[in-house]
Amino acid sequence: MKYIDTNILVRVITGDLPEKATEAISAIQEAGQNDYCILDAVLVEACFVLEFHDYKMTRSDIADALLVLIDTPQIYVNDVTLQTVKLYRNHPNLDYVDCLLFISGGKQGVYTFDQELQKELLN
Repeated sequence: MKYIDTNILVRVITGDLPEKATEAISAIQEAGQNDYCILDAVLVEACFVLEFHDYKMTRSDIADALLVLIDTPQIYVNDVTLQTVKLYRNHPNLDYVDCLLFISGGKQGVYTFDQELQKELLN
């Protein structure tokens, strides 16, 4: 299994640097089932870059693109990651790390001073 880096995700999702984007898409399409893995640490960085840097993508567009990638048979993510991406899409006040904490720890298993996350934990 190979692990996909943030720069690959950004190229695939945005299509910028077309030559690199085409290369990355081709490599993924030509791979076997579960040949690639996306770690949560990479998704944290990718969400930040796509939402706040030059790309200024909406959270729903980022999540939709990630869900398409995750649904690709060549890419493996664990169930926590899949649930985190879905929560990230639907909760605009929580960043990806907050969503990961919520999915991993549940309502009782997260210690935080973050008011938005505390609100979510109380619902």
